[in-house]
Amino acid sequence: MLNIMHLEPGRRLELRSGAIGEIVENMGDGIWVQLRILSAPRGDFAAGDEELIHCEDIKDLAPD
Repeated sequence: MLNIMHLEPGRRLELRSGAIGEIVENMGDGIWVQLRILSAPRGDFAAGDEELIHCEDIKDLAPD
C-alpha cells in the first residue's frame, strides 16, 4: 500500500480499477484523497468527476 500522507495536489495516481486521477486535495490523514478522474477504462468513473478515494483503492503513482 502506498503511503499517501504527504502527496501533493497535482500528483497522479493509478487506482486498482485501472482509473487514473489527479489529486485535488489530500486530507492529510493518510487515508483519503480527493481525486479528479482523468481516465477510467472500466467505466466505474467518468472523466472529470471528483471522487473521494480510500488509500486501499490506490494501486500506485501514475506517470505524469
